[in-house]
Amino acid sequence: MAGVNTSGRVRVALSLAVGVLLAGNALAQPGAVAPPPPMFGSPPTTLGKPNEFAPAVPPVPAAPSPTETLIQQPFGDPLPPLPGSVEDHYQQELAARRAFQTGTWQGTIITAFPNSLLWEPPLAVKKDPRMQFLSSDLPNYRGSYTIDTAIGMTMGLYRLEYEGADFATQLDIFGAVTTRFTPDDLIAADYRFGFPVTFRWGWWQAKVAYEHTSTHLGDELIKEFGTRPRAFAKDELVIGLGRFVYDNLRVYGHFGYAFGFQVPDREGTSREKARFDLGAEWFLRCPTGWQGTPFAAVNVEWRGDQGYTPNYTFQAGWFWRNPTQRLGTFRLFVEHYRGSSPFGQFMTTREQFTAFGFGFDY
Repeated sequence: MAGVNTSGRVRVALSLAVGVLLAGNALAQPGAVAPPPPMFGSPPTTLGKPNEFAPAVPPVPAAPSPTETLIQQPFGDPLPPLPGSVEDHYQQELAARRAFQTGTWQGTIITAFPNSLLWEPPLAVKKDPRMQFLSSDLPNYRGSYTIDTAIGMTMGLYRLEYEGADFATQLDIFGAVTTRFTPDDLIAADYRFGFPVTFRWGWWQAKVAYEHTSTHLGDELIKEFGTRPRAFAKDELVIGLGRFVYDNLRVYGHFGYAFGFQVPDREGTSREKARFDLGAEWFLRCPTGWQGTPFAAVNVEWRGDQGYTPNYTFQAGWFWRNPTQRLGTFRLFVEHYRGSSPFGQFMTTREQFTAFGFGFDY
């Protein structure tokens, strides 16, 4: 009996151990039923329902990548451009332009010192303001070649642009001196300045300007020949009109009338006070890049004080252009001129020459 009782107890103990192991596995598995609450001790603390007006907990932001850490400051602000870099100069220029720009309640934008011109001086007009050097085969009393130079430019003062209209107007000022040299001496110098009011709408451009011209002889020429300079001065009202016929072909014309007229050996009649010219020029209007492009220009002028005998100017050469900056056009060219002298002190002298030159235009 004792043996039977002993073996029975062993079987009961093994059964209890297996039951405990199976219950532990069931509780450890996902989705298992939770055990009942304990019958003794404090009951579990119950949590209330969440408040629907409580702010949601923001998600934790992801850690920035190493690349983002290098190019961003804390809080995600971009780093300023490097001092002296292209981006830095661009940002400074943009900020400066905005500082000189304002608007009216009617939507008109007024810009002081605009960075471009609405009316660009034609390339083949002899007396328009630019930086230029010409070496020609025209003989003179000192040698077999002549040098003509021009120093000048046009400066924009104020521009008005109207909201919702493809139209703008601008006030400019220009000044230029054109000179003629022998290999050793100064022959003549002509001085010009003016105040153009210019316009642009679509493919059209126009200007209305006051222009003053006065001419002088060189001291060395006066000493050489004992020649006295002749008084030459004009105050003119000038009207110009131009249009781009195609994207890169521009045609234009000027008409001028001198209300102040002091020209030697001229009576100053209405017929003698007028002048006009026509011209065309072909060039790439957009930035050309470092390689440049060819260009060609022609101008024909008729002046009343020269008896309306036509003066022809032909140019052709290579052209580099950045239209967004001042003096942003550089060209190398060959010029042929035939007509009366463009210098006022020699306006009755007929000339014909071929020249090689370079120039900087606005």
